[in-house]
Amino acid sequence: MNTDGTGHRPMQKRAEATRQALLDAALELFSERGFHGTNTKEVAARAGVATGSVYRYFTNKKALFLAVMSRMEDAMRGQIFGLGRELAASGAPPRQTMERLVGFALEAHRPHRAFHREVLAMTLLDPDVARVEAEREGRVRRELMDFLADMPGLYPPDDLEAAAEMIHLSVEEVAHRAVIFDSPIGEERLTRMLLDMLGAWLVIENGA
Repeated sequence: MNTDGTGHRPMQKRAEATRQALLDAALELFSERGFHGTNTKEVAARAGVATGSVYRYFTNKKALFLAVMSRMEDAMRGQIFGLGRELAASGAPPRQTMERLVGFALEAHRPHRAFHREVLAMTLLDPDVARVEAEREGRVRRELMDFLADMPGLYPPDDLEAAAEMIHLSVEEVAHRAVIFDSPIGEERLTRMLLDMLGAWLVIENGA
């Protein structure tokens, strides 16, 4: 079997590289021009591949858009909860853990603000995008429930699922208002108010 020493066929590696190049190009173009202003020919050109290559990996433009959403979710969710687990394992005080985690979650929205805006718009316009976004929110809620249940120094909410949903919605709303859309109140003020509210609600005083 002809491999490159890593156990992967060179053809498989090239295929994955092409797929990632298409996702990178699609992210750029959807951010610049929006979903409806982008076509697959432009995506292929920016990725440096033939137009037909797009359809080897994605059935249509919407599938490509959903794949970009999925890749971004995986990266953000993995980074945010990865940091949370590292902080918890290090024995960091609960308030410090919460503040760093919320700050990191907000910051994670910054690099691709235009694409986040397009996702929000498409969620209102397209039922497939709305479904995928709802599924994403469910995964975040479940992972946040697990994190809250295992985190020492926090008041255990009577309704863990509702608590996870409230935290998720609060962080998402501040991310949208303060980071993605530049709230007139200002990112710093909104972030500080969010942290104060969550700290007063969740953190046990002698564990802060």
